[in-house]
Amino acid sequence: MIVRADGTTAAPSRPPAATAEEEEPAARTTKDWQLGLHLVEERDTTRVHAVLDADGAVLHSDAYARRNPLDDPAPAVGDEFAVGRALIDLGHQLLRAGTRHATGPVEE
Repeated sequence: MIVRADGTTAAPSRPPAATAEEEEPAARTTKDWQLGLHLVEERDTTRVHAVLDADGAVLHSDAYARRNPLDDPAPAVGDEFAVGRALIDLGHQLLRAGTRHATGPVEE
């Protein structure tokens, strides 16, 4: 709502609607990114090497999970922690790359 100096009000003006000929169809692009996870379990340690091929830009991450010797063996838990840590690291790498591309290089 617009309130004028004399106290009268009016609805804000709206730009005219575009005709069908003036509207451009929305561009749609699909991409397939590939994620590979390689897990190795040795005794109380689970290691994972993650590789993300983001449409030609390849990111790598290595992460570990180690079982406390006092805990019962549960390989699935080690897998979950190690993979989760690798994915978090890949996420951070993607966010840093996006920031660099959006704002240019930053000094560290």
